[in-house]
Amino acid sequence: MRASASRPWLLAVALLPGCALLGKSDPLVSRFYSAQPAAETAPPQAPPGLQLRLGRVEGAAHLRERMVVRRVGQELAYREDRRWTERPEAYLRRALAQTLFEGRGLVEGLTGRAVTLDVELESFEEVAPSHAVRLQMRLVLRDERVALLQETIAVERPVAAGAGAGPVVEALTGALREGVTRAADLVVARLATATSSATATAAPRGVR
Repeated sequence: MRASASRPWLLAVALLPGCALLGKSDPLVSRFYSAQPAAETAPPQAPPGLQLRLGRVEGAAHLRERMVVRRVGQELAYREDRRWTERPEAYLRRALAQTLFEGRGLVEGLTGRAVTLDVELESFEEVAPSHAVRLQMRLVLRDERVALLQETIAVERPVAAGAGAGPVVEALTGALREGVTRAADLVVARLATATSSATATAAPRGVR
């Protein structure tokens, strides 16, 4: 009696692998997107002769190829089916170089003696509860002795209505363009001030 009573249980266990095979879900397909913004149209030109070296442009540890979504409070999650073609800091570095050197006309310094701009991308994410996106980056403009500028730039933009990742990607690309433009404005203004002060200090005084 005990052996026969156990047979239905054994049969159920034997059928489990077959049920699992029949119940396979569709494979997850990742789609890849680029957030490289277009160049500024008719950007304001910097005063001639301003020199800058673009130093470290780094992203926070959680910013990788998978798109980040902030849910409630400090909870972060990843969109497994939505990925960037590169890490977000790569888009940021190219946009900064294009804006500062090609758009604004700064002279690119190649040695450590030039005034250097270091940037950390701290946030590049979709904000789920408010259906918006957020970018935040930290700028440090420094020479060999001191920091000439330390600034945090934050940009938030709403996501347009629509299905899929397209509206989110478009909003994040726009936020990146706005953040880079604001960074360029700050850097050019500070470089111009520092150069004017250095020129005034180095100007020879009249001979008595």
